[in-house]
Amino acid sequence: MSAAWRRWRDGLEGMSAAGLAGLLAGAVAVGVLTVLVGGFASEKPVMMAVLPLMLLTAFLFLYSREAFLLVVLLVRAGANPVFEETRLAAIGGLGGLLNALIIVLAGIIIARDPKRVPRIAWMVWLPFVVVQALGLVYSPDRMQAVRLYLGQLSVVALFLVSFYLVREEADLNKMLKLVTWSSVPVAVVTLIYIGLGKTAGSVDGFEAAASRYGGPFPHANILAFYLVLSVGVLFYRWKSGLAGRGLLATATVLLYMLLLIGLLFATKTRSAWISVLFIFVVYGVFRERRYLVYLVIGGMLAMLIPEVRERVTGLAEGNQVVQYAKLNSFAWRKLLWADALSWMATSRYVFGYGAESFLFHSQTFFSMAGGRSWGAHSAVVQMFFEYGAVGVASYVWVFLATARLLRPLLSVRFLLALIALALLLANFLVSLSDNMLSYLIYNWYFWLTMGAVCALSCRIAGAADPRQRRPWGIRPSRYRPREGRAPLTDFPATLPRVSEFSITQPMPAMERGR
Repeated sequence: MSAAWRRWRDGLEGMSAAGLAGLLAGAVAVGVLTVLVGGFASEKPVMMAVLPLMLLTAFLFLYSREAFLLVVLLVRAGANPVFEETRLAAIGGLGGLLNALIIVLAGIIIARDPKRVPRIAWMVWLPFVVVQALGLVYSPDRMQAVRLYLGQLSVVALFLVSFYLVREEADLNKMLKLVTWSSVPVAVVTLIYIGLGKTAGSVDGFEAAASRYGGPFPHANILAFYLVLSVGVLFYRWKSGLAGRGLLATATVLLYMLLLIGLLFATKTRSAWISVLFIFVVYGVFRERRYLVYLVIGGMLAMLIPEVRERVTGLAEGNQVVQYAKLNSFAWRKLLWADALSWMATSRYVFGYGAESFLFHSQTFFSMAGGRSWGAHSAVVQMFFEYGAVGVASYVWVFLATARLLRPLLSVRFLLALIALALLLANFLVSLSDNMLSYLIYNWYFWLTMGAVCALSCRIAGAADPRQRRPWGIRPSRYRPREGRAPLTDFPATLPRVSEFSITQPMPAMERGR
């Protein structure tokens, strides 16, 4: 059994006769699957692309787990229209299958060397995952709740597997480059959709659908927050010199960043505009004050664009709830939240009504439901309604624990910590007024990025050492350099691999704190 497990874990390396027999059996299964897929192709022609994708996915998964994961992350966002077209009501389609595969894949990768993922990384998500699992027990729509719960588990899986993939700073740079390159097909698809006049497939009921673009995503907000992450990562890679320092490299980065910001304006998502503005303001305050001047000039120029000016000034109108009045999006959200919280029974304040209960009960309590179900448009309100105060605490804990993991970077990689913390805080602030828990693809890339940066922070702080693990957070190292040795602030650009320290022996050139 041990040998069989090693062969399965390591892919085609050392494949036995039994393994080859399994491949032959798989070929027969593919033949049967071809017939089944052909039956769906008459109604959904895109299903013809499913079989080649599944074959490629299967062989890549067998060959290399890490290569499979990186390829999926590279193309998943841009290929989202294919996944949306193959969606089936019962099982969720190809996207649901991929979510389950990501969870299994992360388990296999982490099982190779569980010590590489420190306990503090597990503790970031453990309360949140447990609370959501308990919410499944008394959920009014259990099937839908289980499906979305598996999606959340895939997000957690990507966060944890980042600690396995990032062992030194060069690994982090590769992951950030992967996030940047994944935005290229998204930008291409969005430009094509804009050229075709194809807007987002789903927008808020009180907004004009023809004026917002979502690119490969079904909602403009998903594209907007994904672009905020892409801009933040690319901005860090540019300012840290990782994207190149030559004239050509700088011009390419600036032009591409301007393109992403232009696409961000096309989404007309005000909270995303504020988020990217917040990142640049934080950078300007702590690093280069001239950026504050650039932002003022850029804001004045942006207000000359009629669509931007209309979205900004629109918040001043439609704030009163009167008959036949058209509410602006924020006033509409406040009415939704007020109706939900006033409808809640006091006895439900602790544990809520169960997973997916907000959507289920929205037709009952929302005065402007109009015969359809509505999401909470606030992750915090949704957590309180569905899981009570316990759920809100677990959700806030995810961000606080992540911030504590990032804290050691402030003294050794200040720019990286600054951008990461700005992205983290912006994500939390946006979640106060949007359905962030439902934006699965964006959450994949966001928490993969956060996990990769946290992994480097743990390596630097020595938090991966089992003898130094602390269940509720990490503390800065008490290392003091000996004579002739470089201080910690001059940490080398390339860190030793995790196998060279933390797990089996103390970090070189470091003393344990007294």
